[in-house]
Amino acid sequence: MDIIQLDQAISDAERAALLFAGNLLVYRQRPAMLRMIEYTRELLADELSGLDPVTVQEHLSREDFLNRVGAVQTRFRTSEAAKLIFFDVLRECGVTTEQCYYDHFPLRVVPFDTTHNGAHRAAIGHHRDTWGSNVQSQQNWWAPVFSLDAERTIAFYPDYWEKPLANNTAEWSFEAYMATRKTAQPERGIAYPSAPQPTETVDESGVVKVVIEPGDVLAFSSAHLHASVPNTTDAIRYSVEMRTIHQSDLAAGRMAPNVDNAATTPMYRWFRHVESRQSLSQSFSVES
Repeated sequence: MDIIQLDQAISDAERAALLFAGNLLVYRQRPAMLRMIEYTRELLADELSGLDPVTVQEHLSREDFLNRVGAVQTRFRTSEAAKLIFFDVLRECGVTTEQCYYDHFPLRVVPFDTTHNGAHRAAIGHHRDTWGSNVQSQQNWWAPVFSLDAERTIAFYPDYWEKPLANNTAEWSFEAYMATRKTAQPERGIAYPSAPQPTETVDESGVVKVVIEPGDVLAFSSAHLHASVPNTTDAIRYSVEMRTIHQSDLAAGRMAPNVDNAATTPMYRWFRHVESRQSLSQSFSVES
């Protein structure tokens, strides 16, 4: 696995070739990403009454923290403006959005230590995003809102790119997850896992913790085994993320290897066209 730094856009085909070979791409200082950061920080300032977002949990009870952060996450998740800015980010990276589909665009908030845990989109354990979607052509986009360090970032496990990891993809059910989700408070965690999980211990000896600057954008194949680094710092981690599928990759059969996913149903219905918002399952007349 190489971490390739880019100051310019590359084509959809070039990006796919690099990502589906297991590389990571870091697009440096995208102007639209800087706008995205400004927009997100303004939402945080509004909901947090001007408190410093990275240390706000020191000043709020757990319940108040979860309520306020949850309100920010709901506003962000439902914001058309946020999506449109990030679509500009994709274009600045070379994505032909006329052929691109996305699933959702959340704000992830990872508090430090364990006192304020409980949010829906907080730290997430080892996983491949393709375990849930079952689409090997899927790509991930990830970017921080504030500065990172090695103990407050995203981790990759390149040794598992071609090495299987035992998991529960054969048993995990999206329908069961959604049924449980309906009974939970907004933006709160639930007992049923939001995605399939490993059933064996991950070897941490080959971990790569990727630290990029606010304004940078990380792209990687959704087949990469990755996780949130447990936040042992004194600052909250805020990041945004989006998963995409490109029509040209599906048409050409460009994809990452499937080394351990036992699920069989591609979740095309999760993805909508960037511009028309038509479902990918409708566009390709597939059952999902």
